[in-house]
Amino acid sequence: MRAIAGLWSSGSPAAAENCLAMLAAMSSSPTSVAQAAPGVILGSSDYSPSPVSPSRNPTQQSTRPQFVADLRIDNHHELVRELDLPSTASDDEVLAHAWARWDFEIVEHLIGGFAFACWDPARQTLFLARDHVGERPLYFARSPARSLGPEGAFAFASTPPGLCALPSVNRRIHTAAMAHFLAALSPVGTETFFEGVERLLPAHWVKVSPAGIEMRRYWHPVPGRPIRYARDSDYIEDFRERFDRAVADRLSGADGIASQLSGGLDSSSVTVTAARLLAKQGRRLTTFTAVPRAGYDGSALTGRFGDEGPMASEVAALYPNIDHLFINTEGRDLLESSHRDARLTGQPTFNPTNMLWIDATLDGMRSRGLSVLLSATGGNATTSFGGLIGLSELFRSGHWLKLFSLTRELRAGGHTSWRGAAGWATGWIIPAGLRRLYHPTMRGFSMTYSAVHPQIAAKYALREHALAEFFGVESSTDSVRRNLYEYYDPGIHNAAAAAGWQVEQRDATMDKRIFDFCFGIPIEQYLVGGQSRSIIRRAMKGQLPESTLRRTTRGMQSADWYMTLRAARPELSAELTRIEHSPLACHILDVPRLRTLLDTFPDSGYHSSEVSNAWHLALTRGLVAGSFLAQHDPDASQPEESAAATEKPSTVLGSS
Repeated sequence: MRAIAGLWSSGSPAAAENCLAMLAAMSSSPTSVAQAAPGVILGSSDYSPSPVSPSRNPTQQSTRPQFVADLRIDNHHELVRELDLPSTASDDEVLAHAWARWDFEIVEHLIGGFAFACWDPARQTLFLARDHVGERPLYFARSPARSLGPEGAFAFASTPPGLCALPSVNRRIHTAAMAHFLAALSPVGTETFFEGVERLLPAHWVKVSPAGIEMRRYWHPVPGRPIRYARDSDYIEDFRERFDRAVADRLSGADGIASQLSGGLDSSSVTVTAARLLAKQGRRLTTFTAVPRAGYDGSALTGRFGDEGPMASEVAALYPNIDHLFINTEGRDLLESSHRDARLTGQPTFNPTNMLWIDATLDGMRSRGLSVLLSATGGNATTSFGGLIGLSELFRSGHWLKLFSLTRELRAGGHTSWRGAAGWATGWIIPAGLRRLYHPTMRGFSMTYSAVHPQIAAKYALREHALAEFFGVESSTDSVRRNLYEYYDPGIHNAAAAAGWQVEQRDATMDKRIFDFCFGIPIEQYLVGGQSRSIIRRAMKGQLPESTLRRTTRGMQSADWYMTLRAARPELSAELTRIEHSPLACHILDVPRLRTLLDTFPDSGYHSSEVSNAWHLALTRGLVAGSFLAQHDPDASQPEESAAATEKPSTVLGSS
């Protein structure tokens, strides 16, 4: 992976120094910067350390299109053949030739993780695009806010810290975005935590020219081509072929491969497929499983298990070429971890206690010289989609006997209850107001899990939005799938792993070809055999332990969270004191409640909903959000910082 950045100015020359500053904020490796036109600067920097000196070519201009790209092209070999290129062609060369062939329609032909910018001098247009599922990140800033006039300007960078390095970018905190974060709500549109920085959404492109800015979505899995076969086994055969290919592509071009291995279906499926493919090449796979630290009491949330070690060990034991390692969070600093994550991503950490075992995994990889980490964060939307929304399709179509029979099978296997099945089948026809009268969780819903200030919660109607997002019964299978796809955006976290550890995270469950399959097949395929998540269970038959295939409970990450917080209370108290001196933090957060929670840390009941919501979720997320707000508060009383460091930035992009 690499960091990319660039500037486009319609009214004055762009300065190479600005692009260098953007790249320096994202990567410590040498950079390459070139002036593609008088008003256009493009630059890039590999995340991996390199002895090569920085390159500046401020007068390098050409009549040919010029690119900066962060990419991994999974259909590389197919494109090489189609474009009649030599077998030694790099991904960058494939990109350039693909542009020459397909122009702006290039995104229809690329498969993989990519974020790139192309300056087309013939049309005086800057074109930016991001891959289908967001494996690579890309952010931008524009001035004026919504259009480009004679004095307009546009800047882009892989991550928000790159754009925030420009003194002319508006770095004021976006209060609504922070409120949504604290309420665990999905981001709205292109918003980020800074008013002047926007996120290019997955499967979108942007064209920037003197005429203005045009942004469009070029792909979505929901309206894709339907996939229909005559036999149930045909679906499994197709899935296995696609899944093997998706995993194989993510093994390509790397010597040191590792995977995250939990007790669940998705990570186990990715791990054993990778192990099987690597074994054919005589190669080994290192797996990391997060387990609780010594002294953990064994408790977990209802229906969950807190120690995934034994389940993961059952999987690893089946494959002789797996080196299985356990990691935990013992001795790790919660604040140091969240501060580093904020520096790398330009946003507060959503799950601070989870970040500790992620850090431990990445540290373990770096110490062993491993460069690629296989993950499976997209599985809920694809490979292990539950499919219970399919019961509503049976109800709608009047197939009630089949609905009854299938529900009985699902209930016998522990995949749902009569009440749960009824909710999936008929919930879409019951108004939300009526459901709140009988739904116990909705009726008693409160925002104890959030540390947002009550006035901010009221201003942005967070409770109503949370009820709609958490308990909204979807009207169709398409809407459920649409929400699942749009929920994931892993790019910024992938960039953080690359910048902080020189580790590339790759997720086969988010492969475009997997999305095409999983969104294209009939919904009832996910319930074949009277089991939810039927596709992955049937496909992995004979490759995973039967205990894994039959499991209906889920693991719980960071089940020992209370041990981490208890040990860190002195440091957290000092950090909260700093937060209390930030007017911005006190405006957005319920800081007195954070102090009360920290001072009254419980002695038991850690996985009851009351304790978990307040101390695990509200306290930890509130503290890291407070640290982030205090850092970016120009009015915070921090004598050790200079006035220049806290000066409010301008809202207009420009060149220095």
